[in-house]
Amino acid sequence: MRGATPKAKRPAKKIVWTGNRAAMKHSDFRIGREFLTGSGRWRCTDVGTRTVAAIKLDHDHDPWWYIGPPYKVMESVFDEYDIEGCEPAPKRRTYDDSGRKQIVVVPREIKSKRRGERASS
Repeated sequence: MRGATPKAKRPAKKIVWTGNRAAMKHSDFRIGREFLTGSGRWRCTDVGTRTVAAIKLDHDHDPWWYIGPPYKVMESVFDEYDIEGCEPAPKRRTYDDSGRKQIVVVPREIKSKRRGERASS
């Protein structure tokens, strides 16, 4: 398709947990399915007899965090009481960068060209 203009992306709309959607039941969870809680968006990583394990999706600036198992982010376990506070996530993902503020950046020292001297960056 020559000469076709690229489609403009729709602006991302932040979808948050509202409490208005129907609560999920244990049978609604599948590995890889995403859901919302009051603290954000989660992805199911394991379904047990009475519990569900999931990772929080708050490192959207780098999807490398979600490759696994083993995952680079901590898995949390939801029991039957926690599951009552979960609702299905909309199919369209939104950008959540709340985990970025947890990253610590340590400035490195740059050695100067002269021996024995150090320059700070």
